Amino acid sequence: MNILTDLEIIRSAVLSGEIDDAWLRIKARKEKYGFAYTMTHKEKYKIAAEFLSRIENILSGKDSIESLADVTLSIGSCGFPQFEEEAAKEYLSNLAFYLRIMLDRYNVRMPAFDAKRCGDL
Repeated sequence: MNILTDLEIIRSAVLSGEIDDAWLRIKARKEKYGFAYTMTHKEKYKIAAEFLSRIENILSGKDSIESLADVTLSIGSCGFPQFEEEAAKEYLSNLAFYLRIMLDRYNVRMPAFDAKRCGDL
């Protein structure tokens, strides 16, 4: 399991307007990371599940996009072993930018999504 792969899949789904695919990926992977944490007690799985919960809350309108900045402190080398801390912060900043564009463009408040509101239909 790799949180970076999951985030790239979520980001690409968001950019192509496939909001439901991003939502399903978040739900499925959050459960898998939670289960992996209960079995192994590795902190990286707990952080990944919490991060996906944060993205889920942003997409559902419960949290603001600025709340992703709080997560960057805990991600560090634990959630992104292939990145150093500064690179992880930059990646998360870019992810927040894409989420902000998507929220503005598609008027998303998951789990309900109406494509008519954004003029796509």
